[in-house]
Amino acid sequence: MEPLIDTNVTVPCPICSAVSDSTLMLFNGFRIARCLQCDFIFLNPRPAEDKLLSLYANHRQNPYFSDDYEPVEYELPVLSKIIRQIETYIPSGHLLEIGCGRGDFLKLAQARGFSATGCDIFGGNQPACPGISFFDGRLKDAGFAPDSFDVVVIRNVLEHLFDPNAEIREIRRILKPNGYVYLKVPNVEFEHGFNCRLVFGKEHAFEPPYHLNYFSPASLQEFIRKSGFGFLSWYLEQPTLTPKWTSNLIRQTGYRLFQTLSLLTAGRSFPKILLSCVVQKTNPAATSTQPAAASSTSG
Repeated sequence: MEPLIDTNVTVPCPICSAVSDSTLMLFNGFRIARCLQCDFIFLNPRPAEDKLLSLYANHRQNPYFSDDYEPVEYELPVLSKIIRQIETYIPSGHLLEIGCGRGDFLKLAQARGFSATGCDIFGGNQPACPGISFFDGRLKDAGFAPDSFDVVVIRNVLEHLFDPNAEIREIRRILKPNGYVYLKVPNVEFEHGFNCRLVFGKEHAFEPPYHLNYFSPASLQEFIRKSGFGFLSWYLEQPTLTPKWTSNLIRQTGYRLFQTLSLLTAGRSFPKILLSCVVQKTNPAATSTQPAAASSTSG
């Protein structure tokens, strides 16, 4: 891997913009910090954005572009349920997926009647999917017109971004009025400490320099609220299957348990190992007065 440490940039807290933090952990030469004002956990300092872009564009080193990473045959059941969840809010329209990878979700959305566009750092190796448009690069460089999309899907991306606030502002700009966002990030409450040992059998699951931002349910809702979105519901994603039937049995058993807990508590209280939710673009007047919603559902 190309050296990244010598290009590190100190950043304020991505949630509350505070400049004071403490060291939670040093790992692989990187410092994982905790904000002293809001407790958000993030990499600080972090590699410069151009270094991160080079890291992701090199698909020989980038594990998230490997064919072995969530193979399509195991991922399709998950994606099928997500598109059905989106259809409960909007049955068709222009859909953008940020961090679309191979284009698996976009092909599924297209087959169900959506006009599909994808954006990712392909490094010149973007997929060939007839009828689907792709942009190779950062969202802010794509130059999409304002009010272009009815729905944006951004899964497993915000934790990787040098500036997640800039990304969510651009998403809001290109969304149509009252447009929807389906987003997913890991839950930091399961990435270290007791919950991590219980679920994953290890002390922590931090992944610098790939993961830069570590959201909790509370910090994600605050991030959404201050970015001009209204929180609509949590969604419990089905776990991706694996070739090992024992792993699938454990994952599916846990999923069914969490699903039951979600139903029993009307979606308010269940173990959110991964934070998946649907949010909606609000008007500017509502942004300054509307608190983060507490209502939740699961799929």
